Amino acid sequence: MNAVTLKIRIVLFALLFAPCMAFAQSPVQATAQSLDSSAKSLGHTLANTLTVQPPFDPATYKPLNGRERWQRWVSEDGRSASIHVESIGTAAYQQVFDVPSAWTRSGGGFARRLGSSYSSNLIQNTVHESMAGIAGTDPRYFPCACTGLFRRGGHVIKMSFLTYTNSGHLTLDLPQITSIYGSAMAESMWWPQHYSPLVQGVQAGHIEAGFIGAEHLVQEFAPELKRFFHLRF
Repeated sequence: MNAVTLKIRIVLFALLFAPCMAFAQSPVQATAQSLDSSAKSLGHTLANTLTVQPPFDPATYKPLNGRERWQRWVSEDGRSASIHVESIGTAAYQQVFDVPSAWTRSGGGFARRLGSSYSSNLIQNTVHESMAGIAGTDPRYFPCACTGLFRRGGHVIKMSFLTYTNSGHLTLDLPQITSIYGSAMAESMWWPQHYSPLVQGVQAGHIEAGFIGAEHLVQEFAPELKRFFHLRF
């Protein structure tokens, strides 16, 4: 463990446990217990977010059935924290860069951006899951059955555009590509009139594709991230 890694862990430890230490000295024990329960809940959510499918193996691969696809769609569109985190993150990004500018950087503007982003994510998830079910492709991300930073990084890039069929063969992931750009173009249609689905919508699709790649990157290196942050729940 080098000095930089040690310092990072010390800082994270201090940030995580300093509030708990302060409340431990307070006579209001109920509040401390409530915070502890919330921290554990957040820890479980983070651990589940970093959990990925095992590396793809054609010999043992099992495609999703109809019930599993339905459960996955329900989870992505409300039961899990992912859509809420993505919507807030996108709204915050648009708030910082004042997009669209007609909504301004006020509280009301952020509320409109959040609602717009949430609606876009609902469209994206629904289109992705439904088209994948019709096309017989797998919407899940499978990490690389390989070692090495560059090989695994290349796998992340590749699997941002490709996926597996129900028979275990690689194919272009048209459901995901369609959902990314389709939802971004749809979102621009309820923005102010000077925003075009074919211009700003496609540009927003490029940004969303980058977010998908970043999500896959986290999933690919989830085991290392969990070990680094000592996430054992």
